[in-house]
Amino acid sequence: MKKTLLILAREYRLRLRRPSFWVLTLLVPLLLAALYALPVVAANRNAAQAEVLVVDETGLFAHSLRSSDELSFRRMPSLDYANNEMDRNSRIAAILYIPARETTIPRDAFLYHRASAPPLALQQSIAAQLQMLLRNAILEDVYQLDPDVFRSVASTDIRLHTRDAATGHESFARVKGVLAAVLAMLMVLALVVFGVQVMRSVQEEKATRVAEVVAASVHPVQLMVGKISGVALTALTQLVLWVLLAAAAIGTIQRANPDLFAQAREQQTARTIATKGTDATAQYNTSVTLVDETVQGLTAINLPLVAGVFLAFFLLGYLLYGALLAALAARLDSDADALQWVLLLLSPLIVSLMLIPLLIQNPDSPLAQWLTLVPFTAPAAVVLRLPFGINAIQLTLSVLLLLLTFCCAALLAARTYRRHLVR
Repeated sequence: MKKTLLILAREYRLRLRRPSFWVLTLLVPLLLAALYALPVVAANRNAAQAEVLVVDETGLFAHSLRSSDELSFRRMPSLDYANNEMDRNSRIAAILYIPARETTIPRDAFLYHRASAPPLALQQSIAAQLQMLLRNAILEDVYQLDPDVFRSVASTDIRLHTRDAATGHESFARVKGVLAAVLAMLMVLALVVFGVQVMRSVQEEKATRVAEVVAASVHPVQLMVGKISGVALTALTQLVLWVLLAAAAIGTIQRANPDLFAQAREQQTARTIATKGTDATAQYNTSVTLVDETVQGLTAINLPLVAGVFLAFFLLGYLLYGALLAALAARLDSDADALQWVLLLLSPLIVSLMLIPLLIQNPDSPLAQWLTLVPFTAPAAVVLRLPFGINAIQLTLSVLLLLLTFCCAALLAARTYRRHLVR
């Protein structure tokens, strides 16, 4: 036991001393935050106003096109005059040309540009305005309808709320689906990365003959257990640091926006539905933004429980795959052969990733339940179903089957390690 602990401590210290461990520990959360923050920052960034020249031969659009902070329109008498104006002024983004046809309803509009095409957002804005103006013209001239009345009817929307019948709480399926997908991908990534670390460590020691020197004073099984445990402790350290960084970030956001989280908890726990009076009017007029839905959804999820189950199943899944990959590294000498066997061994995790969209749509399906019970897919399937809620009996049975499979894999790996590590 003492020798196993010495090997464990050596593997743990060796990885903590590597700069890559600390770089990844700090860089991965920043990259994930940037992945969500950059599109928002880019969308809110103030861009220079683009000017579009309008040549409208139909007379239906030019007087009604509305300018904005990003886009302005200027009427031109002819297409030739507009082309000359665009040649003289580099700020002009494009020319909008609407030709007159024999038919009463125009069907085509053309956007002429010079070197590069206008941004897609600008094209969509122009197309939306043309569509709205054409619809209003048809309503007024053909059907004698008030466009404002039609718009009030066309914009009518009903929000479908999914709530638990026992508690009356909102389900927030979309937020839970995103969290489930992130947890499943993180689980598979962590199992692959740290499992391959065990395999590469065994291969390096075999290639440099270090294993033969160590095996002279340490039993090969002790060497395998110490190596797997050392890498497992490193992985848990990194995951715990990620959890602490995420908790610190959430705490900072919560202190900066206390009203947002307080309102989210109040709305999430409310069971009554207003049908009359000012409360009903306020409820009808309130628009739920993506930020509100995300905050309310995260508030509704037991995040400490999710983090605890994630760490537990990561440890069990890592021990299973780590033992098999260590035995595989001790058994094989060729890197080419090892790569093929690694892909075969990790194929259940790859299948789990491919089934993420299907499992999110129905997390309680028979397929999801079977994947929860199969030890090789259980780590990814459990964390995928966890935000939606998972039966305690299935969770307990999954843990027991995973432990039983790990014991069998450890015995098989120990025999392989003892036979093939030192020749």
